[in-house]
Amino acid sequence: MASLAFLFGMIPSTEKVESADDQLRADYNAFLAYEKSDELKHFLALEKEVTSGEFAIRKKKIMKENYKSSDEFRKENRYNQMVKKVKGDDLPDDLKELEKEVNSEVFQKRKLYLVLKPRERYETTKEYRKEEEYQELKKSEKVIWYFKTKKNKPFKEIEKWEETFNEPFTGSTLNEKKWMTRYFWGDAILDEPYTHSDDRSFPTDGKNIEFYDKKLRVVTKNEEIEGKKWDPVHGFLNDSFEYTSGLISTGKSFKQKYGIFKAKIKMSPTDVTQAFWMVSDSVVPHIDVAKYDRGKLYANYFWSLKKGQAPSKSISKTSGTKFTNDFFIYTLEWSPGKLVWKINDKVFKTQSSAVPQDEMYMIFGTALKNGASDYGLPAAMEIDWVRTYRLKEQD
Repeated sequence: MASLAFLFGMIPSTEKVESADDQLRADYNAFLAYEKSDELKHFLALEKEVTSGEFAIRKKKIMKENYKSSDEFRKENRYNQMVKKVKGDDLPDDLKELEKEVNSEVFQKRKLYLVLKPRERYETTKEYRKEEEYQELKKSEKVIWYFKTKKNKPFKEIEKWEETFNEPFTGSTLNEKKWMTRYFWGDAILDEPYTHSDDRSFPTDGKNIEFYDKKLRVVTKNEEIEGKKWDPVHGFLNDSFEYTSGLISTGKSFKQKYGIFKAKIKMSPTDVTQAFWMVSDSVVPHIDVAKYDRGKLYANYFWSLKKGQAPSKSISKTSGTKFTNDFFIYTLEWSPGKLVWKINDKVFKTQSSAVPQDEMYMIFGTALKNGASDYGLPAAMEIDWVRTYRLKEQD
C-alpha cells in the first residue's frame, strides 16, 4: 500500500521541488567552477604567504628598522666625519666613492624610507600591498560564499551521485541513439512493433511521438491500423486495431543496476493507461515507477524468486485525478536492499524484499486497454525530462 505519510501529507508543488533542485545543482556547479578559478587560487596563495611565519618575520623586521641603526646612517656619518678632516677641495679616491654613494638616488630613497615612522614605512612595501589585497579578497562576497558553503556542506548528497542519463527533450525530433520506439523483444525477434493481448491500441513505430513546447508527447488516438499482438497461447498474431498509441524505450541504449531514476510527467485525464516503468531482459522483475490507469495512480512491483514460478506482486495506488492537472516528478530510488517510490520527493511506497539485482531499462508509453473508454481521445502523456544517477565509486 501507499505510504501513510504520503496519503495524509501534502505533496510539495512540482515547481517548488524542481526549483529547489535546480538551484542546488546550479549552486553546486558554481561552487565547482569557483573552486577551480584563478581568483580563488590567487587568494589561497596570498593567504598561505600572508599567514606564514616567514611573512610575520619579514613584517616584524620592516617595522623594527630605523635609520640610526642602518648601514646608510653609518656610511653617511662616516662620510661627514671624513669630510671634516679634509683640507682643500681635493678629496681622496675612497672619499669620492663614498660621496658618490651617499648622494646617489638609491641611497637617498633608502634613507627617506628608513626615516619614516614604522607604520608609514610598512605601507610602502610589497608585503603591505599583499596583506591589503588579501584582506580585501577575504571580504569579497565570492570568497565568503565559497568558504561558508564549504563549511556547511550543502552538496553532500549531490556529491555522492553521478549523472548517467539525461534527456531534456528540447529538440524537435527523438534522439534515436537514446530511444527506440518498439518493445525491445519485438525489435530483437520480429524487427517490428507489437502489442499485448489486453491492448485495444497498437503502438506505432514512433508515429505517435510528438514534440511541443520542449516536451515529448506520447499520443493515443482513434486510428485504424494493422499490427501484431502477443497471445500467451498462440504467440504473435496479426490483428486489426481501431486505436494507435506509442512508447519510447532505452532497451538498446541504456540499462542500469541501482541508482535514482526520475522523470517529470503529466498524465492525461482519460481512460488511457500511461506509464513509466522499468524491466530487465525477462518479463519480471517489472517495476511501475508511475502508472496512471482509469483514475488511479499506481506504484507496482512484480517479481519471481524462481524461474517458471508465477510472479509475485506488490500493488500500491492512490487517487490519480490530481496527477492529471499538472506535471509531477516521479522517482524510483533503487539500492541493493530497498526500492523507494517518490512523487515530488515525498515517499509513496517502499519495498525491502525481493529487490531486483539485474540491470533494467526504462520505458514510457500509453495504451488503451480492454474495457477502457475512448472518451477524450486524442490524449497524450507529456514528458518534460528524464534523468538517472548512480552512486560514485568510492576511492
